[in-house]
Amino acid sequence: MVLHLTTKRRAKTPLSIVRALSAEEEEALRRVKQGIDLPGENPVYSATVTSAWAERLWILCDCRDGSPGERPIITLARKKDTGLVHLSNIPRTEVPHVEGCLFAPGEGARRRMPDIVFGDVLRPVAERAEEEGPGLGPQRRIAGPGTGSRSPSLAGHLRRLMQAASLHRLSVSEGFASPGDWLAGIGRAAGIFRTPEDVAVSDLLFTDPQAWASGHVARVLDRLRAERPEKGTPFAWLCWIARDIDGCEVNRAHPALGHVRVLADVASPAIGRNRVAGPWLFLGEVGRSPETGRWECLEACAQPIASARCPVPVDSHNERRALGALRSLIRSLENDAGLGKALGGTVGVDLEKPLFDIETVGGPCRPDFILTVMRPDGPDGGPAGGRHLLGDAARYVIEVMGFDDPEYESGKAKTHRRMRNLGRLFTMDAGQFDSRRNGAQQQADRIARYIRNDLMLRWSRT
Repeated sequence: MVLHLTTKRRAKTPLSIVRALSAEEEEALRRVKQGIDLPGENPVYSATVTSAWAERLWILCDCRDGSPGERPIITLARKKDTGLVHLSNIPRTEVPHVEGCLFAPGEGARRRMPDIVFGDVLRPVAERAEEEGPGLGPQRRIAGPGTGSRSPSLAGHLRRLMQAASLHRLSVSEGFASPGDWLAGIGRAAGIFRTPEDVAVSDLLFTDPQAWASGHVARVLDRLRAERPEKGTPFAWLCWIARDIDGCEVNRAHPALGHVRVLADVASPAIGRNRVAGPWLFLGEVGRSPETGRWECLEACAQPIASARCPVPVDSHNERRALGALRSLIRSLENDAGLGKALGGTVGVDLEKPLFDIETVGGPCRPDFILTVMRPDGPDGGPAGGRHLLGDAARYVIEVMGFDDPEYESGKAKTHRRMRNLGRLFTMDAGQFDSRRNGAQQQADRIARYIRNDLMLRWSRT
């Protein structure tokens, strides 16, 4: 089944199919409807629906078989304020979409994002900017994908850089041979962001500690200031791995890795009053000191990562330990011969650490981890013609529970209800990670068994 363009129905004139949408056009419509792409940012979607709207055509959904009159209609509407064409539906139509159809209207025919957003990478669709907290320095708002409504804090900048480089995805982070490789990846990813002076952030982001120690960063900033005096005092950023943080000192005990003295204490995640242990990915903002007039690191933040070889961000040592167990869970699913035989091929599995809030029907949430399993014959596995259907991915949410006090559990219960809109929720009890019978690996193995059974029920060909 495919989507078709059809003439509008007028009085007794029946619908008439004009043509079938190509696989590329249909994929574009599905990606926008799923919330993976925005209507104005997918050129194939824009060209398809704008042309159909101009030619006064409708779209026939493929969720039902039969003649054009026996299939649901997807209408098109153009917003006056933006000029964008959107997919819509006829209210109280005599031929409704089947239950669960991607193109069906929401409750009460209200347009809203789908409860479950399926895609190779789950993207944030909303963020509460105040969660990032105020910065300590002058703060430089950068422009780029997804930055419009977000806080300009240095921690937010660092998370955006990590997400742009896909370091929050285990499959990407495991592919680097050394810290130099993934630091270079961050440098390349910074090219999609720009400063208020319309300079690519990659031109002002330094990932080689020697550039700071040798004074190269200061010389670059001096040159920029001389070339563009009307733009004011320029800024730059330092970004590399940190092995020790002591107040305002970064890598004081490991100077070869890039020692930096910051004018304010380094901000990083803490549990209670204790800083989450490293290693960290450090980001420092360099500007002219108002006191000395020299180029100084005005403020800095540090994001804990799993390890120097695997820079997946974590927010606690418990998450770091859980990640180690979940890596073996992924290998067990991908190497399960029985599962591969039943499903007709090897599943693809990826683990993602969300860095920003995700909007759900019940409100925003930020799970510890999201595990996505791709069907063997889905869009990444072969003969599906590039179509990304709702059934091609299975998503599971994993939360690491670090405390057992009532207040903590009450707060988690609220966000867990929201997380269940993203996928089946599993919890790992960090208090049992050292248990001989219920350690971190045993808990991950139990999750793997459930996922295996769930995949068999979903996709088994036998």
